[in-house]
Amino acid sequence: MEGRPQELTDDARRALELLQHDGVVSVAALRSAGIAQPAQALYALQLAGWPVRRSGSSWRLVDRLEPPPPRPVPTPRVRRVVRED
Repeated sequence: MEGRPQELTDDARRALELLQHDGVVSVAALRSAGIAQPAQALYALQLAGWPVRRSGSSWRLVDRLEPPPPRPVPTPRVRRVVRED
């Protein structure tokens, strides 16, 4: 993954350093580390091709070959019909 850090903003570089060091970080931890816009930094990492995945309220770097988590089954939409008996 060489060459990618040059494409990143300062905040994204700092977020990447935290992710590589800590493994799992929250948006609050990114904010306390001095990153002004943590969501923007994480999005920039995703656009640059870093495999960042959200798990609850925290973010982590994952292996590229790790399959994505399964999507939840959508709830069926049911139309209610009022019957007059």
